[in-house]
Amino acid sequence: MIPSTPESRIGLILSVKLPGTLTSAGLLQALAPSKCAATVSTVIGLCSVSIHRKSESGPSTSAITGSLRVMLGPKHWAPESILSRNSCKAVITFCSHLVLLSTTSTRSIVDRELGIGNTMSLWTTLRKVLVAASLPSLLLAGAAHGGPERETPQYGGTINIATRVAQLNALTWNQYKWQWKVNHDGLFLDYLVMGDLEFGPRGSGETNFHALDWVRDEHYRGAMAESWSVEEDPLRLVFNIRPGMYWPEKKDVMERREVVAEDIAFNFNHMATSPRKIPTWWGFIREWKAEGKYKAIAYLNEWNANFGYRLLWGYFGTISPPEVLRMNDGEGSDDWKLKTGTGPYKLVDVRLDDVQVYERNDEYWDKEIINGIAYDLPYNDGIVYNIITDESAQIAALRTCKIDVLEQFRWQFAEELQRSAPELIIQKRLRQVQTFVALRNDQPPFNDIRVRRAMNLAVDQQEIVQTLLNGEGEAFDHPFSVEWDGYYTPLEGLPPQARELFEYHPEKAKKLLAEAGYPDGFEFEITFGTHSPYHLDLMAMLEAYYQRIGVKVIARAFDYPTFLAQMREPDQSRGYLMDITGSTPFSAIRKSFITDQTWNPAFHSDERLDQTYFEALSMRDKGKRDTMLREMNHYILSERVPLVWLPSNIVYAAWWPYIKNYWGEMTVGAQSAGPIYARMWIDQDLKRELGCQSK
Repeated sequence: MIPSTPESRIGLILSVKLPGTLTSAGLLQALAPSKCAATVSTVIGLCSVSIHRKSESGPSTSAITGSLRVMLGPKHWAPESILSRNSCKAVITFCSHLVLLSTTSTRSIVDRELGIGNTMSLWTTLRKVLVAASLPSLLLAGAAHGGPERETPQYGGTINIATRVAQLNALTWNQYKWQWKVNHDGLFLDYLVMGDLEFGPRGSGETNFHALDWVRDEHYRGAMAESWSVEEDPLRLVFNIRPGMYWPEKKDVMERREVVAEDIAFNFNHMATSPRKIPTWWGFIREWKAEGKYKAIAYLNEWNANFGYRLLWGYFGTISPPEVLRMNDGEGSDDWKLKTGTGPYKLVDVRLDDVQVYERNDEYWDKEIINGIAYDLPYNDGIVYNIITDESAQIAALRTCKIDVLEQFRWQFAEELQRSAPELIIQKRLRQVQTFVALRNDQPPFNDIRVRRAMNLAVDQQEIVQTLLNGEGEAFDHPFSVEWDGYYTPLEGLPPQARELFEYHPEKAKKLLAEAGYPDGFEFEITFGTHSPYHLDLMAMLEAYYQRIGVKVIARAFDYPTFLAQMREPDQSRGYLMDITGSTPFSAIRKSFITDQTWNPAFHSDERLDQTYFEALSMRDKGKRDTMLREMNHYILSERVPLVWLPSNIVYAAWWPYIKNYWGEMTVGAQSAGPIYARMWIDQDLKRELGCQSK
């Protein structure tokens, strides 16, 4: 019998009375070996209750077992495997993964099965219990991939990676051009602040660092800024720059010298002059000034609740020396040979459609503390980005040890890879990218909301999930991600007119088109990029769906640079199939829906939404601010419908087990993976054992 309150369920899950002082030792004592098996059995039973209670309304067995696989990793997912281990560590690891699990959809499944009224109550309380217990990192990180716990790192060796965008070359090396991919390629660059990986699976387990461009405030740590504060009268952000940090020598560019506050102030003041800057991005900053050698100050026009994303660790927040930024009369340079920074690596070679080679920066400032010992970073001698456009070629390169890490691949290759290379560590995650067709709201026929609603009703979201995504996608992941606790509203919590958009109603779509004056349909172009296999598959389905309601689609395919260059141009097609990272709640709304924003290919503009957005952005009260964000989310879904929402897909990552100190983290900022790579090290003995040493 399942207890009726969240508190009593917590007691059931732990099967013990927690000590009065929630210490690590106390919790471990309570979870004595004699009680471990029963505890694990109870936890598994609660998580997979629908396997044993086959109700038509409950989630499928595959959904639950899939969730267990995500939580515990491919080697330890089965309940019987955990039970057979009879281990206290397994209990705690399982609990932590259960509570801090990355897919909110799974969390909702468990909530529904347990009949919890307050969706977040049990999860929040359990999370606090586990974190308050101050469990050692090894217990919380434990079974994420079945690998060893925090071993003594080894230095040396080069790690070959096919990143999540392995099909793309660098778009530019010039940060003055305000191009998002500079963050991804700039392993030589650094930021004021970054995400603290010790809050991830290697540490407390509070987050998984799968988000591509969101670090929550409570997970910050200093980078180039050792510390920072908000000061009043006048309103300003004060950054204490890390002493003893050096710009490396770069031939024909600069001598080695210490980083000073004036460098930081110059970087941001100069970047703000770029003609390509995103409108309103730094509008809240009046100016930057240096005060002394190590204090950089941003004087503000007004408060901006999203300043972390826009300034501390986000896009366009990379910091270069003035000697680089002043090149070509302040326009900067695209020559990769002239780039330098304080990041963990130096860029030493670029070969288009082949590799980008990064060598260890011996003067990198950061360290990692493992078992009380501080280790210099990076551990490895370098990173090689492998540019591989074909999915099958990426899989072959991983299987034959030509690459060590493959950050992203689709479900179609997972089973074959597990069979042909069973030693690989394989992890799956929500892609953290939302997919949609932007409809030009400024032009007929899509300036009529009835037509925009019809275009959504004509698409069978569930069929896409079941066929293209093997049943593993999220049909409703817009505009706020399903993983955003406190912001995301489940479909059942939305107004009926919003819920309907994620159902399949082709006849109603025809009726709406007729009401809008298009009884015989119309034709329009959809521009899409050939870089995305998912988009290639989607286009065929979209053409078929729209043909059923009398709408003819003309597909226009382009490589990624050409595709990107057409966005927001006056002659951009009326349909634009794209992906976008949700980033933060504020940026999810700004990018696609606020007037005149760079990443708004729907040309959406709404005075009410704009006004509410900027009011919330300048608000300091988090409770009121978050309420307004949720209201804007509902308003976009229910009353604006500027896009055709499409399912988000689950993707896989894989790496060889000789890559140590890695738990599948993706970024510590906005597309910033340098500090993650710097912490990876190679177990050379294991690499030899696996037959990969000479490859």
